[in-house]
Amino acid sequence: EIKKEMPENFYEKRRIGENDSYICELIRNDLIKEFVIHVTQNNYYLDSTIVPSIYETNQFLIHNDINRNSNNKMNNNPTLIEYAAFYGSIQIFQYLRFNNVELGESLWYYAIHGNNPEIIHLLEENSVQLNQINVFVESIECHHNDIANYFQNNFLKNNEDDLYYTFQNSLKYYNFSFISSDLINQNSFL
Repeated sequence: EIKKEMPENFYEKRRIGENDSYICELIRNDLIKEFVIHVTQNNYYLDSTIVPSIYETNQFLIHNDINRNSNNKMNNNPTLIEYAAFYGSIQIFQYLRFNNVELGESLWYYAIHGNNPEIIHLLEENSVQLNQINVFVESIECHHNDIANYFQNNFLKNNEDDLYYTFQNSLKYYNFSFISSDLINQNSFL
């Protein structure tokens, strides 16, 4: 009975492990022309969220806990612009930005996962609010060390607290590139 309800390509979609909606495919591949046609023909709100998919396997996209709304309500479904930032889809990101989609603080986390420096710089240029230490830790967790270095060099004070916090999170996320030998002592592993 269950097999009758499953689509023919169920196992292929499950193997791929990504949201199977057409709009998600367009965003992942940064197909701007097709994206514009699709959202125009289907009267898509550009600030809408991605419809969840049973095929999605990325835990960040499924269970993120980023607070997007000023009234402190949580929303686990990424918006179109967040999804574009997550996949580093710069053309679609730019299209949404130019069409007045809000650039919220949560975009920093998606952009870090997307590992696209151009999107990081756009957020910076547009003065999108950020929690400096949290985005730094997120980049350590993702092992996107170029972005982590950028945050460390441009936003952190590199005082003793920041250095210890960096050391702690480097261990926690197995990103040993940020472990400084002068911080390793008898108390480091308590």
